[in-house]
Amino acid sequence: MRLLIITGLSGSGKTSVLHALEDMGFFCVDNLPVKMLPGLVDYVQQSGYTVEGLAVGIDMRERSFLQEHRRVFRTFREEDIKPEVIFLETTTQILIRRFEETRRRHPLVADRTLLEGIEWEREQLAGLRQAADKVIDTSSLNIHQLRNYVQVLRGPSEGEEKSLQVEITSFSYAKGLPLQADLVMDVRFLPNPHYDPVLKDRDGRDQEVQAYIRKDPKACEILETFFQMIEEVVVFYEKEDRAYFVLAVGCTGGRHRSVAVVCALEERLRLRGVSPKVFHRDTGSG
Repeated sequence: MRLLIITGLSGSGKTSVLHALEDMGFFCVDNLPVKMLPGLVDYVQQSGYTVEGLAVGIDMRERSFLQEHRRVFRTFREEDIKPEVIFLETTTQILIRRFEETRRRHPLVADRTLLEGIEWEREQLAGLRQAADKVIDTSSLNIHQLRNYVQVLRGPSEGEEKSLQVEITSFSYAKGLPLQADLVMDVRFLPNPHYDPVLKDRDGRDQEVQAYIRKDPKACEILETFFQMIEEVVVFYEKEDRAYFVLAVGCTGGRHRSVAVVCALEERLRLRGVSPKVFHRDTGSG
């Protein structure tokens, strides 16, 4: 049975992820004491339920989580069950805004300020974040984009062949790096359509924009080298049995050059039998 542990910073979207997984057929439980996890796994396995897997939300509200999770996870590995830890995080600024907008109290504030509570939790969870199978920064994701990421997390259903999940996202450097990226490519060296009055209001999915960024032969050579490298990286990760590979491609505004390069790379990978999940973070649409 597939076992997903959804954890991370308070306010980063764990409940939304659990709701999405529940809609996809997972048996979901939130805020479960980690010591009760083996009993829940046994119950689901013996119940005869037809489920995609078990997804459990556990975080710092469960006081023994950090002290006990390694021991509990080790017992699962002895039974040939590998818990997959999905860690959600968000920038401090966004977390403060979310708590202020919802008027909810941070569960770990106690005698601390909201800022102190957020930073203390981040510090306490640093080791777990480092060991997680997948880290997702939800700072710039709306609910629909987050559900798309959850679809990637879900992976293949029973009977489907497990394969490397490839994600490619375009982004604006002005709005910050996607923190979940395994590899980042800066394409600000390409000709910029922003300064062409005809192309300024379009984005990189437009064919004329794509043609514009390829007008420099030297830039095209660099892109070709980059595409070949990514194709080889994907093959390498598949051989290493990696579950995820996240590539981020950035330019100044995240609208023209990065989007065009992501579109071109998506086409290249599909011709090689790879079906990447594509996100355009800063164009205003998915």
